[in-house]
Amino acid sequence: MGKKTKLREAQKRAAEQAIAARLRAHTQAKTGPAFINSFAEFAPVYRERIEAYRDFALRPPEAWRCFLRVRSPEQRFLDLVRFTFADYPVPHHLENAWTDKLRVEWPDGEAPDFRRWSIIVGRGGSLYREAARPYMTKCETHHFVAAPGEIASPKRAFWYAFARAEGDDAAALRVSRSKLVRFAVTESFWKEAARFFARNPIVTHEIDDLVDFINAARRADEGFTLKGRSLAALRPRMVRWHDLLREEVSGVRWCGDSRPNAQYRTFINGRSAIWRFRQIKSSGGLVQEGQHMEHCVAAYKKDCIEGSISIWSLTREYPAGVLKRCLTIELRADGLMAQCRGFANRPPNAEEIDVLKLWAADRNLWGLSYL
Repeated sequence: MGKKTKLREAQKRAAEQAIAARLRAHTQAKTGPAFINSFAEFAPVYRERIEAYRDFALRPPEAWRCFLRVRSPEQRFLDLVRFTFADYPVPHHLENAWTDKLRVEWPDGEAPDFRRWSIIVGRGGSLYREAARPYMTKCETHHFVAAPGEIASPKRAFWYAFARAEGDDAAALRVSRSKLVRFAVTESFWKEAARFFARNPIVTHEIDDLVDFINAARRADEGFTLKGRSLAALRPRMVRWHDLLREEVSGVRWCGDSRPNAQYRTFINGRSAIWRFRQIKSSGGLVQEGQHMEHCVAAYKKDCIEGSISIWSLTREYPAGVLKRCLTIELRADGLMAQCRGFANRPPNAEEIDVLKLWAADRNLWGLSYL
């Protein structure tokens, strides 16, 4: 074995050890929490959530005993919730209201009391009559409760329900994965948009592109409506808007997020792969990113200039000298990874998620579970 080969092997081992050490530092299993077997053993934050709804309890929480084999306090807490409040199954997205998983979706003070909603469903009551009537029709409420298990949050279940009452399950699922979830569920215009996309089923990334265009059209004309419009008529208008957008954004720059760019090394089939996170700080850069990745990230120029978000590009060099654009990431000012999409708005793959976890741990980011 020659000196160069030995040197390459030594560098490869060192890089592998560095990655392994970094992963251990971030994910090393600590001594797990003790098994919680009674109401009194839960932390105060969990007990307070139960106490706030004790008047609706079917059984005293003190009578609960857990027979789950999992150690997770959160999973055991959900078992306590079911014991205390439910005689009937409650959809997964409503059960999540008992955890902290909703903070990303609802501004303070705007969310309905989904814990109360879950109690109504668990007791076998009428969710429409008791709570949902201001938000949904009776048919939409049925689809909200019956939303598939892959829908993990009430807000996505709302948009699924709006679309499912108008179209089939596949179209409704695509709507629930789209940018429509960014809008308030009380906005009649966007509820009608969900129904429009249910009647005109298209892939999610095209829904997202059209939502961006429709939102821009509404800002320009408050009277803009989807009534009487067809998908065939909207598409060419969207293309013209994209062309105008590229012309308007050229030459603008901004300071951006204070977090530095980052680089990580992994190995794929025994060969080194270099991953680079680079922040885009110019309108020209946004246009170029959107053209290469076939999405409309250029529409986020205003938010970038205001500092409410930053846009990052993840590239991979593999094999050596071959560069590939992998993901475009929308990072909110508070560190939430609000969006993360590849070519034509595809979701990140397993290798990309592993690198995102490294970046998130290094830069104190969150929100991977929502991507």
